[in-house]
Amino acid sequence: MVAKSIKLDEKTIENLELVAKGLNAKSGGEIYNFSNVLREAINYYLSSDHIKEIVKAARRTEPERSALLLVSESSLGKDWLAPEEDEAWADL
Repeated sequence: MVAKSIKLDEKTIENLELVAKGLNAKSGGEIYNFSNVLREAINYYLSSDHIKEIVKAARRTEPERSALLLVSESSLGKDWLAPEEDEAWADL
């Protein structure tokens, strides 16, 4: 799995920290921290029906994008594989 960076606004961070504190107070221990509360929130969000539909729609369009890339490759290759391009990039 590839981890990607997530940018959270200050209010969201504050709310997640409050959730962790509340869960710790309820459990009577220091079980929860910001990262595991965030992980649970993301898992809950990703398991929602709305998000599942978005993911399904994105996966349906993925083959279309792949086909477009394959079709455009030969056209773009004419420019990319020109001797002038090799010269331009030779010092890199």
